[in-house]
Amino acid sequence: MKWKLLIALLCCGANLSAADPAARGKELDYLRCLIPDALLPYARLEVPGIENILVDGEGADRHLALRVFPGQKKLNGGNRAEVSVDYPFLPGDSVRYEWKFMIPPGFPSDAPKNRWCLIGQWHDQPDETKGETWEGFPSRSPTILIGLGELEGKPAIGLNYGLDQSQKFGPVFLEPGTWHSLAVVVRWSQQDDGQATFYFDDLTKPLATLTGPNLHNAYQHFLKLGMYRHPEIATDNWIHLDSVEIRHEKP
Repeated sequence: MKWKLLIALLCCGANLSAADPAARGKELDYLRCLIPDALLPYARLEVPGIENILVDGEGADRHLALRVFPGQKKLNGGNRAEVSVDYPFLPGDSVRYEWKFMIPPGFPSDAPKNRWCLIGQWHDQPDETKGETWEGFPSRSPTILIGLGELEGKPAIGLNYGLDQSQKFGPVFLEPGTWHSLAVVVRWSQQDDGQATFYFDDLTKPLATLTGPNLHNAYQHFLKLGMYRHPEIATDNWIHLDSVEIRHEKP
């Protein structure tokens, strides 16, 4: 059975617990469906409205589903429905990001145009330690992203890496209606020793390691999961998310 929790306010990056404790409490009801308690202080919803989010399943199968559809309200200038996790780290740290996702049967693609649709991205942000804010902060592309598209009539994902996203890995084909596991282990650096190792389903065997700088600035980059896509894509899409884990890896 699918059911919806009532929520009054969802806004990107806001400190809801300080501005409106009740709204933050409702936001946490959603986030607990896929994020462990230890990560909740770093997590936020980035959805424009109640129609973009759903708690699906029951009991142990309870998880979060996010929707992007034509004509929806824009958020931060884009068509998105995402969860963000601003997990703290320092340059030189290695961090493992892991989660499960599923696209449902009948998931409509944007083929043959295959315009960009991101289901995971790591994005820079102002350095709070230097007093920076979003006002006047330069707009830059994510240094690591996972894109969703269609190839040979089958849905697939691919990884782009680097300050200019010039390094690419994929395709990795998906099975609609099946939960897939994904992990990316990142050594964060502004230097050539940066790297990202990509795992899929069998999380013990890496599929690829891409190397080089992966920080636009020396402040932590945050993870965004869900969907963020080209504004002219005109399909109604859901993605299901579960079991987010983020932790530091030993050197």
